Parts: sequence; structure tokens; C-alpha cells
Amino acid sequence: MLDLAALLLKPAEDLDGLTAPGDLAREQLGLDLLPSHAQSFAGMHVAIYLRISDDRDDDESGVRRQAKDTVGYVLARGATQITFYVENDTSAFKKKRITLIDPEGFRYYVWRVIRPRWQKMLSALRTGAHQGVCVYNIDRLARDSRDLEDAIELAEYYRRRFEGTSGSLELNTDDGRAMARVMVAMANKASADTSRRNKRKHQELAEAGIPVGAHRPFGWQADKRTKDSVEAAEIVQAVDKILAGVTPTGIMHDWHDRGILTPRGNTWKWSPFLSMLRNPRLCGLRARMVRTPDATGRVSDRWEIVKKPDGTEVVGQWEPILSREKWDALIARIGERAKPALDYEVGGNRKYLLSGLVRCGKCQHHPRMTGVSSLIRGSRYFRYQCDGKLDGGCGSNTRNMQKVDDLIRELVFEHDDKLADAGEPVAEADAGDQERLADIDELLQELWNQWKHADRSQRLPSKDYFAMRAELIRERDELLAAQSMVERQTVSADQAKEVRKRWKTVTMHEKRAFIERYVEAVIILPIEPVWNEEKGRVVRPTGRDFNEDLIDVVWR
Repeated sequence: MLDLAALLLKPAEDLDGLTAPGDLAREQLGLDLLPSHAQSFAGMHVAIYLRISDDRDDDESGVRRQAKDTVGYVLARGATQITFYVENDTSAFKKKRITLIDPEGFRYYVWRVIRPRWQKMLSALRTGAHQGVCVYNIDRLARDSRDLEDAIELAEYYRRRFEGTSGSLELNTDDGRAMARVMVAMANKASADTSRRNKRKHQELAEAGIPVGAHRPFGWQADKRTKDSVEAAEIVQAVDKILAGVTPTGIMHDWHDRGILTPRGNTWKWSPFLSMLRNPRLCGLRARMVRTPDATGRVSDRWEIVKKPDGTEVVGQWEPILSREKWDALIARIGERAKPALDYEVGGNRKYLLSGLVRCGKCQHHPRMTGVSSLIRGSRYFRYQCDGKLDGGCGSNTRNMQKVDDLIRELVFEHDDKLADAGEPVAEADAGDQERLADIDELLQELWNQWKHADRSQRLPSKDYFAMRAELIRERDELLAAQSMVERQTVSADQAKEVRKRWKTVTMHEKRAFIERYVEAVIILPIEPVWNEEKGRVVRPTGRDFNEDLIDVVWR
């Protein structure tokens, strides 16, 4: 039997979706009905909407306080049944981007407050499942004018009743609706003011290099300052592999296979994974997320290094995982800007070693050949094959996959040995670059102090300040770019040696990156018919006769 009084006192019990009959609830809570003229919810099935923006303790204490007041309010006013709609830790002010499609099929973006239980309640009001709504206060109902207008529409045209326990809500009269619009506008302004103050606070924290965030970042412990040795090692290995040519998708597949999870215990998705790699936090610099919309409303996010007023970069109060040179090399490899696309979990995994590199030498335009398999006499047979004529290929050029893979591997190993014996040039960092970077930071600070000098007569003119500042920043960017190139070449060479040494155990993505280091394409020439003396006619050689001369490697 339902015990509503006990449920309202138990934080562990979920109220969302709970429905209770009015007479039973009044009896359990010891409530009396108000006089008939005051029974504004008489004979109604009333929805009780409970919402709080921030529940840091995750104990629902705020919504339960609202529940006690609203339940007593509606029961005393004659509700025959009540249903709870709870949105704990949910903002009625913050908006999220969603995608819509217009009648012409054009995709566009809008920003809306997302409250699933709110929309569910509105739907139930439209269908007549509920005839009224009660909230603790109008700011629990809405802080956005769009949401309020949806409620006003239900009150005005569907004759649904809206009330607030504090007397702040009355949508069933013209004066009440006008007052609600004013109060929601003021509540929206209050939320905007709070947001502005929070942004200013975070700007101050950023310029001081203080780490923030509700959850610890991957690679660091709960204090957000001390490195987590296991996760940090995974990041270093992943970055080294990416610099050697492995795709981020390949790293994600490897992490999924080995069960490496996010700090919140979830499997990695594409956008958070790339965002983690692009974050300057990895090399010890404080950063903030910058959102850039284009002319069509498409938005892309990127990390921006926080700079002090003098133009120097802010160093964070935590242990870095990567060197600045290696992080710059990583950004040069994967780019600094995320694509404004829908999130997905992970791209396709690589199945065959030379997919995309193998091209048909029979077709004039050399299309890519596809890795396929067939079951022949109970055994699986793998081959590279040109697509059919309907797909733009010849459909007749094919070759044994294992034999092609083995041949290319041996040829690449030989090529690697020749370059090593010939003394392949190794990129070396200029020892003076690091000193010059430190000098540039000192010069930027000195210029700033001269420009802001207390004595006006001794101040550096603004025209000279900005010209010299721009020149120093340009030189700094060039030095950092040169260092990142050296770092990328060094890491790529070291990783290539490691992959070759552990060829049988490394992932397919690592093998492919090693081969792409030297090979541009592999041309599979067609097997020409030959004269068969025994049969006295021209025949096509069998698949067992593998001719290495018909495999043409295009080296980088």
C-alpha cells in the first residue's frame, strides 16, 4: 500500500512519475479540505512539478522540500489525484543547441532549454491526463519566456489551471499572465547576472592558472593537480602513436578493447576524446573553451590558451603530462578545431593491412581495391579485389591478401634498413630556441610594464607597443612551430623502430602507420594469360602462382 508520508521523508525514494489518489494522500498526511469556495483544484488530476537547478549533494533535498509544500497545497484545495514530475539538478535557464529541419530540407540550429519531464508534463496536459499544475514558485516553472508561453497557451486555450504555493503564479487571468511574463523576465535577468558573475570569476581563476571543473580530468587525480601515473602513461603512448601516423580512431579502438574508461566510468566517444587531446592542459597551460559560430549557425569549439594582459601564456597549477613541443606537434597532426558534427562513439576499425593503399593496375584510373573474404572448402580465403563495373572498377583483378601483405612488409623492412644504413638525417632541436622563448616572455612583460608605466611622460606609445608586441608573438609562434616539427619527426622515428620490433603484437593501426611512413600506394598489376604447351592454348595462371613482379610499390 502506498505510504506517501513515508516517501516524502525518504531521500532514496524516487518521486518522479509517482501517482497518488487524493483521498488516501489527505488521510495519510492528516490534511483537511479548505472550504468549497477555496477548492481551486476540486475534481482535478493535478501534476506537481518539482525542479531545482543545482543539487551538488545529489540528495534531492531541495525538490523534497518543494514536494511537502506543494502536496499539502493541492490536497487542501480538493485534488482527486496527484502525479509528480521531478527534474532534479536541471536548469530552466541554460540552453543547448539542437538541430531542426525546415520544409525545404535545410538543417539549421536553434538553442533551447531542454527539460524532458517538463515536456512530458505539457503533453499530458494537452491530452487531458492532467487538468492542473502546481509548483512551489513561478521561477520553478520557467525562467525562459518560450517555456512560459507554452504554459500560458495551455492555461488560455486548454483551460488548464496553474498555481504556485507562494502565490506567485496565476495564469488563468489576463492580469496573472501579464505579471507572470514580468516575473519570468526578471528571473531570466537574475540568471543572466549570475552567469555573468560566474564567467568573471572563472576568468580570474583562469588567469591565476587554477584548475576548475566538477570532475577530475583524465590523466590527473581528484585534486586535479597530481598526475595519475597509469592514465598519464596511456596519454603519452597514445600521443606518440598519433605522431607516428596512427589515427585517433585506432587509438580509441585500442582503448575500448583494453577497457580504458573516462574519469566518469564511460567508454570514450569521439568528441570528448579529441577534446582531451587538444586541451593545452596536457602540456601544463591553462586554457578555456572558445565557441565560434559561422554564418549558418554551425558552431565549432576549440581550446584557447589563456594569456595574461602582457601576452604571456598562463601556466597551470598542475603537473604537465606532455612537453610543449610534443603537444604542439600533436595539434599540428590532428588540428586544433573540432568539427561541428553530431557526436558518435568511434569510427570504423581497420580490418586489413593495406586497405586504401592497394590500387588496381588493370583499370586506367587505378581505383582502390577492396579487402574481401570467401569461404572455400571450409577455409576462409582473403584477397584484394577491384570493385565491379557498376562501382567503377573492372571486377576481375584480384590477388591473395596474405601474400601481398607479406611481400609489402618485407619490402618496407628492407627500405627501412637501407635508410638506416645510409644514415637517414635526424632532426635536432636548436638549443638556443628555448632560451629565445624565455627571452620573448621577459620582453613581453617588460613592454607591458613600459606601456602601463605610472609616469605618463615615460610610457611607451601605444603604436610602438602593439607593433613590437605583434612582432615578438609572431617570432614566438614560429619558434614553437619549428620545435613541434622536430618533436614530431623524432617521435615518429622512435615509434617506427618500436613497431617494427613488436610487429606481431602491435595493433593493425600501428602496422598501417609504419607502412604509410614509406609507401604511397601499392599497384596490383593484372595477371596476363600465357601460352600453355600442354593444353595448346592461352590460359590464365592459377592463383597459386604468385608473381612478385606484378606488385608495384610507389614509395614516398
